[in-house]
Amino acid sequence: MDELDAKLKKRIYVFYFAGLLNLVLGFWVLFYGGELEQGTRTIMMLFFFGFAAVDFWMPQQMKRKYAEFIAESQRMQREQAEKTAGEQKA
Repeated sequence: MDELDAKLKKRIYVFYFAGLLNLVLGFWVLFYGGELEQGTRTIMMLFFFGFAAVDFWMPQQMKRKYAEFIAESQRMQREQAEKTAGEQKA
């Protein structure tokens, strides 16, 4: 894959950071949230672990979409170059 755009790379790092933060908070609630009610504790853990999963899934999707965008751009450039070359021959 081509070098990722700097803006995209920065967004990906932010998602990974947020995912790690959510994991830490989820484990903190799991290990040290004993004084909370069981329902509240469960909801908080699901919330943190759920968002951690999304935060680690999203960069993969962003990379995939970026690769598709680059491939489509290159395909369109090739087609345009072929079209221009064909018009010049005619």
